[in-house]
Amino acid sequence: MNCLRLLRLAEQQTFRGLHTTLARYASNAPVRYMETQKMWRERDGISKRWQLIYKAPMDTALKYASSYLTVSTGIIGASALYYAAFVFDKADMYNPVVIGDNVVIANSPVECLVYLGSFIALHIAIKVLLSKYVIRMYQDGDEYLAVFRGHFFNSIKTHKFHLKHFKKLSPTFIVSWGDARFDLGNKHGIILENYFKTPEHFHYLLNKKSSEKAEDD
Repeated sequence: MNCLRLLRLAEQQTFRGLHTTLARYASNAPVRYMETQKMWRERDGISKRWQLIYKAPMDTALKYASSYLTVSTGIIGASALYYAAFVFDKADMYNPVVIGDNVVIANSPVECLVYLGSFIALHIAIKVLLSKYVIRMYQDGDEYLAVFRGHFFNSIKTHKFHLKHFKKLSPTFIVSWGDARFDLGNKHGIILENYFKTPEHFHYLLNKKSSEKAEDD
């Protein structure tokens, strides 16, 4: 009996502790959100009239990846141009491309240029894809501001669009998250609906136009 009472007492204390923790978290959540919103508005150079409604994951990884792609593409592109302009010789058209004394990197200069061109094309394709990834979104009434990662470290690009221009695009087979593609006016964006401040913000974007048409009819 004593053991049973101790177990019940432990359960009650655990429940009270959990309840207190949840209550404190709920009371601090608005404060934390306001602090986070203020921090990102300052970093993005956004005025106070804009409210943060969306923040995507992987922003830090995207920052480094975008910077790496920019630097590596620039270096390889410059190297390819230098090779084609000053090193390439028609007399060596069918000779292997050698670095140092005996390191063969390609069977011919043409093959080497094909490798370099493919590398640059792949990097450009990845950069184009990452440039469509919305990292944050702000709202002011029916006006929205999408923030994209720039080409260089810590750089960003902003794109303003109206609610009526937002619409879901058809899925694509090129990327696995093709169903997350949306039209933001004259720019396409990749948006993950689970990272809105509340589900209502996302549904408002999708359904507002249809609601307005129904009311007009």
